[in-house]
Amino acid sequence: MEQVRDQKRALKPGLARAANMLLVLVCIGLAQPAQAQSANGQAAVVLNQGVNITKNADLHFGDFIAGTVQSVFRMDPATSALNQSSGDAISIGGAPTAASFTAYGTPLTRVRITVAENRIDIVRDGGTEVMQVNRFRFDGPRNRFLDASGEATYKIGGQLRIGANQVGGTYRGTFNVTIDYQ
Repeated sequence: MEQVRDQKRALKPGLARAANMLLVLVCIGLAQPAQAQSANGQAAVVLNQGVNITKNADLHFGDFIAGTVQSVFRMDPATSALNQSSGDAISIGGAPTAASFTAYGTPLTRVRITVAENRIDIVRDGGTEVMQVNRFRFDGPRNRFLDASGEATYKIGGQLRIGANQVGGTYRGTFNVTIDYQ
């Protein structure tokens, strides 16, 4: 009997190895090969043409007679109408005109206009005397969409400050406008 027991003990490790091998072979047979899948991606870009600007008209406040105290005139950008908010200077005509700029670019894209300066000094031709122009205003929102032909026109008004007893002459200055895509 002891001999039978010894034979069983000798068989056990072999049976265990055989069972493990069979289990490994079954697992290998059940394992599915990995199936890779793929998809395509696309790359795209929209390249807009640059925005171009054309000046249609300069900001011209018209002609005045200076007063004895500082005077302030505001120009409505949509209508070019002048409104005197203080002082005793007198507007005597001279065709006040709001500045006008047209942006040209990719149709139906959004653009924004900015005036670089918050205020500028305009200087008398041949002299050193100055007047101040500030509070630049637009005839609508700063952000606009170019129309179907790729255009948008902005009008710009502002505020003119004429000094007390301001020296007569023609006063000129420059302000910078930028229009870019948003």
